[in-house]
Amino acid sequence: MLTRLQADLKTAMLARDAARTQVLRMALAAYKNEAVAKGLSPQGILAEADALAVLKRLVKSREDSIAQFEKVGQADRAAQERAEIELLKPYLPAMIEGPALEAAVKAAIAETGATTKKDMGLVMKALQATHGGAFDGKAASTLVQSLLG
Repeated sequence: MLTRLQADLKTAMLARDAARTQVLRMALAAYKNEAVAKGLSPQGILAEADALAVLKRLVKSREDSIAQFEKVGQADRAAQERAEIELLKPYLPAMIEGPALEAAVKAAIAETGATTKKDMGLVMKALQATHGGAFDGKAASTLVQSLLG
């Protein structure tokens, strides 16, 4: 992930793509901060799961910002945040959505033997173990609640 981000940053800089350069610099900074937090050097290589977690946090923070900007009527700032999300998406795995997510949740429920909402944590852990970060946790938890409710 680190080498891909660095290579893409170099390409964006050479192409004088200011928006892409800014987003990739920010992503690299977050990656390096996480590496230092994990006890590595700033040039340390994070595990793939940790690298994906960093990028997911960046996207999540932008999604939260979009909601706040729309709430106060700043559509231009919200659009800028959406553009940044679009630049980060290629670095994230394809997300499981719709019927595929529902099938994955049903499989996790069957696997864990969950019967009530109290078992939601078990189901979410099973989903995480099977699919890693390839699903939206909020959508999955809503689906689990509706199926166990």
